[in-house]
Amino acid sequence: MKTRVNQTRRAWTFVEMLVAVSLSAVFMGPATLVFSSITANSKRLTTIIELNIGSAVNQNFYGQSGETVRVYSAPNYGKAAYTQEFRDLILDDSEYASGIYCLPRSVTNTVRPEFLRYTAGDPASTSLRPRLDTPEAFRQFLAITEPASTAIYDSAIRNVPPTTKQNTSVYILSPETDPGYIRVRAVYEIDFVAMTNGSGTYASVRRYRNNTLTHYYDIFYEAGPGSALYPTFVAFERSSRLAVTEGTAIDRFKIAEENPFYFLWLPDPAINPNKIITGPASAPASAPLAAYESMGAKSSFHLVLPMFPEL
Repeated sequence: MKTRVNQTRRAWTFVEMLVAVSLSAVFMGPATLVFSSITANSKRLTTIIELNIGSAVNQNFYGQSGETVRVYSAPNYGKAAYTQEFRDLILDDSEYASGIYCLPRSVTNTVRPEFLRYTAGDPASTSLRPRLDTPEAFRQFLAITEPASTAIYDSAIRNVPPTTKQNTSVYILSPETDPGYIRVRAVYEIDFVAMTNGSGTYASVRRYRNNTLTHYYDIFYEAGPGSALYPTFVAFERSSRLAVTEGTAIDRFKIAEENPFYFLWLPDPAINPNKIITGPASAPASAPLAAYESMGAKSSFHLVLPMFPEL
């Protein structure tokens, strides 16, 4: 019997090895210099500071005692990379949602339930089912099911939050087998805490499930000649609502062909909005862009969320 030898298998020659090593050196040299430069610059530009946010805020945000937190100062690109993961987490939650509602506030939030009572869904109920088709409708529904929310979400909301309400809660609801309840898949919160000494603003973004903190990131924005990250969300309604004229301030946001939706902006650790000077809006007041035109320069983390993802 003849043994067949595979003639294609052979070792590299010395010349081939020498060429491979030389090419590796050509690519590794510049790569090493670039990595060293990035490392040096990140250490030079990154600052960790200790901020006094108050014991009540610290307990509400993180369930921790004490008044201070240690946080990076913007710009910080490592935090920006984590924010991308946080953004993906919101999108993942929204894929399983039956409804998403953004509500503005000026105080800390304590309403983070796992379920919301829905009495109209009870088999023997004769109550009319509430039409939760706007953030304001959900705010009123929440006031009934969670009375404590009335002191937190104390202003009507239609499209753009009031300038006095720069903090945001995002309630992501999901289906529940019991028709008498609505499941709260997650509550996201965006808060800005102004430092009492005027040094800047502490921004915190968090995710809760059943009142338990699951994820968060934070960043410090040093004070500057720019303005705050506002608005963090804008709500757009269905164009069919144009059948009822309510004035330019509201009608300009009635542009959704089918599903109403939100624009949502997350605080960007790589950009300090307080350092960015923006001029007056160039878009006409009749255009929705006039309400959020400056946001493109203040955050690169922009999301589009449908109000009813299942539709």
